[in-house]
Amino acid sequence: MSNMNRRLGTKLIGFLALLSQNPGLPPATRDQATYITASYSEHRNVYRLMAQISALSNGETVINTSHRTRSMAEDRHAPASRFGVCLQALMTDFRITPTVPDFEGHPIELYSILDPVIESWINGEQEFEFHRALLSMEKRANEHLAHLTKKYGYHFIFRIGLQQYYMTRTVAEKINFWRHDPRKTNDLVQAQKLCYDAFERQLRLNEAEKMILIQVTNSSGRDARMFWRWLEDNRVAYFAMQTCITLLDKLGNEDTKAAN
Repeated sequence: MSNMNRRLGTKLIGFLALLSQNPGLPPATRDQATYITASYSEHRNVYRLMAQISALSNGETVINTSHRTRSMAEDRHAPASRFGVCLQALMTDFRITPTVPDFEGHPIELYSILDPVIESWINGEQEFEFHRALLSMEKRANEHLAHLTKKYGYHFIFRIGLQQYYMTRTVAEKINFWRHDPRKTNDLVQAQKLCYDAFERQLRLNEAEKMILIQVTNSSGRDARMFWRWLEDNRVAYFAMQTCITLLDKLGNEDTKAAN
């Protein structure tokens, strides 16, 4: 962190201290100011701090709720628990290693899995806007996780998979991978969007499909392949999650037929 960013961070933390101690503000606002201060001690990113303060100033909620609100015993009839042995086999196949927050169902935070190299490609206002977009996507990711938890019961693969999906989606929308292409920015954005949209429609592209996209978008093969390789490497858990959901739906349908 540069000295300028460090000084800015100190000033912003001082501002949050005033908010958290102001008896004239609603308790929820004071609590969120305290939460932002606590989270900064972990991420130490002044642009995320600025984005959180901006969201708070706009009346947005910056504290997401936890997702594992029921005990394992209470959740034992949910599909994710009933077919847990099958899901565990898939975790082994995909080599998924959950963390404590994944097990406990902590709110999704996208910044925690962001590649520092990718973030180093942007700075200044672009980095601030990127972190604003990350916060917005975090809200959508947590809403999505709440929906899956309600339908299937909580399982850590949902948290890991959605965290990967929404992080990579935000990066793909906000950060340019076309770094060896002399075309104008708008042309590069459109080329990357087309390559991402194709990847979004199906989990993996074969070599022939990639070659067609490179030709159609008139892209550098080096840039496009780096982009796709990064997506594939950073969506392994998302692929696993999609496989798990397909399996849960299939097993659930078989159970329904057997009961009838």
